[in-house]
Amino acid sequence: MKNNPKILLYILMLSTLGINTPLSIIGIISQISQYFNTSIAISGLYVSSFTFTIAISGLFIPIFFSKFNRKTTFVSILSIFAVANIVIIFTDNIYVASFFRIMSAVFYPAFISVALTFCEEIAPEGERQDYITKILLGISVGSIIGLPITTGIGTVFGYQLAMTWIFLINLVTLILIAVFFPNISGESKKLEIPLSSLKSKEFILATIGIIMMPIGASIVYNYMPYFLQTVSHVYTYKLSIFLFAYGLISIFGTWLGGKLIVINDKTTLIIFQLVCTLIFLGLFLFADYLIPVLILFMVFGILDGMGYNLIQYIETSVLPESPELANGIFLSVLNGGIAIGIAIGGFLVDGLGVMSIFVFGILFLAIAFILLVYVILFLKIDLKYS
Repeated sequence: MKNNPKILLYILMLSTLGINTPLSIIGIISQISQYFNTSIAISGLYVSSFTFTIAISGLFIPIFFSKFNRKTTFVSILSIFAVANIVIIFTDNIYVASFFRIMSAVFYPAFISVALTFCEEIAPEGERQDYITKILLGISVGSIIGLPITTGIGTVFGYQLAMTWIFLINLVTLILIAVFFPNISGESKKLEIPLSSLKSKEFILATIGIIMMPIGASIVYNYMPYFLQTVSHVYTYKLSIFLFAYGLISIFGTWLGGKLIVINDKTTLIIFQLVCTLIFLGLFLFADYLIPVLILFMVFGILDGMGYNLIQYIETSVLPESPELANGIFLSVLNGGIAIGIAIGGFLVDGLGVMSIFVFGILFLAIAFILLVYVILFLKIDLKYS
């Protein structure tokens, strides 16, 4: 049982779901503010510190864990999360809580990166992308399902019990890995950072191109609730149901993205930007018509889910000799792009109005399209399945 790749895959999938739940506390900012007796602004920084830390540590932490025993890496990082969550549950000092939240976030990219690499190593022939997709699904589900659960617990029972649920799910996955995982060594070769690849035109342009994707998507997604309230007049429980449906559909999008990459990676990577651009244009043009807006936003949910697969696939294609580093950069690009998109979107809504999010979303996706067409069709980067 311990060496059954399917069993190991699903344990890791559950683990990535659990390790992603700390992101779900965005729904209880008001409870955090009350518990720590701080402003909403400070509470917001406490929540976002996790994402910002991932964006930074993802650039260097994963590669240093590539040579260690896989089981030891997973158990150690989940133990750090467990200890950090215990402190976070019982401290009433937001600075202490922030320190331990940031500390756990430092090691998050290493866990996800090694999990993705490990799944490629254990996957049967022809199933590598399917295994990767399931890990990405764990990340997606952790945010989407974790958000309403954490929000519900926090709203009814308070901040401490919401954090207790996050601690428990991480503890369960820690026990599963400690019991069922075999000892699998990491790379025995000397740890090296592929500087020549990092300085290559292909890597630089591809990375700039793919960071435009989460920036453009985040500008639109994070301010869609505001758009739906102020322009489409969708309020209260209807808005919550709609956003939850969006989340479920994006899970399907993550699965679909993995399948389409295997079928035709070049076409999928190029067409994705165009379809997403058309969706944003449609939302801009049909903003006053509720049914078209809802349909277009659901389609955007599918594309949003696909983005996980596409970004990870491109980054590992341009850094094939260092998969842990590539997966770490993928996490940095994803989380950094989201953070930048949120910041840009806020300024746009305040300065130019909510409709401007679609214009600038299209602009960033257009840049992504141009750069990716160039590196795929003209520089002819070696994609994994081409």
